Amino acid sequence: MKDDDKPPSSNNNQKLNLDKDLVSKRKWRDWHEREIPVKIEGQATREGMTIKISSKPLTTELSIAYPNSIWQKYRKENKVKLVDNVSYIFTAHLPFLLKGNIRLDFNTGYPHVYSWANQCFMRYLPAYWYLYHKRRGTSVFPMLKTLLNSNVNFSETEDEPPLFPETIDENLILPFTFGKDSLLTYHLAKELGLKPVLIFFQDPMDEGYEGKHKMALFKKFSKLIKDKTYFVANPLGNLREKGEGWFGWELACTSWALLALPFAYHHKAGYLVYSNEKSVNAFFYDDDGLKVIPDYEQSAQATEELSILTQALSEGEVYTTTFLQGLNDLGIIAILKKRYFDKTFKFLMSCWSEVEEGKNKRWCGNCSKCARLYVYLTANGINPIKEAGFKDNMFHLSKAHLFNVFGQKASGTGWDAFGLNTEEQILAFYLTYLRGNRDPLAKRFVKTPLFKEAKQRFNELVEEYYSLHEEYLSPPQWKKKIDRIFTTTLKEIKKELFDLRKG
Repeated sequence: MKDDDKPPSSNNNQKLNLDKDLVSKRKWRDWHEREIPVKIEGQATREGMTIKISSKPLTTELSIAYPNSIWQKYRKENKVKLVDNVSYIFTAHLPFLLKGNIRLDFNTGYPHVYSWANQCFMRYLPAYWYLYHKRRGTSVFPMLKTLLNSNVNFSETEDEPPLFPETIDENLILPFTFGKDSLLTYHLAKELGLKPVLIFFQDPMDEGYEGKHKMALFKKFSKLIKDKTYFVANPLGNLREKGEGWFGWELACTSWALLALPFAYHHKAGYLVYSNEKSVNAFFYDDDGLKVIPDYEQSAQATEELSILTQALSEGEVYTTTFLQGLNDLGIIAILKKRYFDKTFKFLMSCWSEVEEGKNKRWCGNCSKCARLYVYLTANGINPIKEAGFKDNMFHLSKAHLFNVFGQKASGTGWDAFGLNTEEQILAFYLTYLRGNRDPLAKRFVKTPLFKEAKQRFNELVEEYYSLHEEYLSPPQWKKKIDRIFTTTLKEIKKELFDLRKG
């Protein structure tokens, strides 16, 4: 037998296996050699912060400035830590937006917010998939792969812990949006004898008409109240996905919490108060059995996580909380009507005002948020057009696709598109009908099976959406007063609703 005809020896087999291993390792190296570097430089400036991004897919430089002397009086050590965290929180989502295997290279130190940001990304993966309607792959897996394969490098910096003055519990920082929840939080804080400082983050600046309308409201509201108010234009928000995309927006509350710390320092504020209500804890399971939480960052668990973050960056002085975790939307609007009507509805705005219809009106009349708030207002006996600034009747038949009670989930990609508020809308339409509204969609609702369901389940639905539910986030020193205000007010409202049905 010739040597060429001999079977390969065990040594040859080992050599072949070794070659395969080398090929495998080379492919592994190739994957990482194909990383696209994105250089991110965060820097403190005289008035605030700058983030500069340099890469093939994206090159830009954006800055944020603080009003008055807020930034100048913030300690140097605190600025360093804040720049570390702000630089990351506004760019952490870039691997989802930029094509390829992204490596983020920061000139800043390892941020406190790193683990929290990735926790949010993981929690949002099923919701991303639901929102993007299969535009990002065939399942959640491609986005998970992007998250796990992307790389982040931070620079070595001296670790100087932040220093904060002793804060005062009664001094509050309120990120203010003119939504129903923000308005109730403000009015409640005033009734409790607290001292709220309102911050309006115009975020981002160049998308839609929301900022224009809210700026006008902000000027009027600031003149009406005696509390300190601040306006902060935030160009850093332009790094988030545009249009109906969500990448970057899942960390909006976290970014506001970070940006608010210099204000808390200046005013010795012991609390940063968000307005996260009960519905933000809602979830469902998708077809793959994955838990979808549309508003995870505003959930009770996330609020507690944010509090740990703000405490870590303030020497344990600034807590993050909410007063509204026990309330649903219908109950919130009812309380606003009952206790704070005059300083509420002429300033109310929940519309994103992204479409052309919103150019000259604060309620665009062409989105599910307008639809939802419209029916919640009419359910509580408030005229949206005469008393809340609407220009459009949202009960025309052409608006049916914006609601969740007419056989399909609300169109669009916002929270309503998940269909989780269907039962609340059922009750809202039923109450609207009981109050005598006979507009086309109110009459159409009567012909649906849901009208009968609302009638049969009326007491149950009223108890769910007009009661104070158990929660653990309200600060203990004020919880009894908060609960008493909500409980006594809602008790009166429920009596009125039961009387309305009898009539």
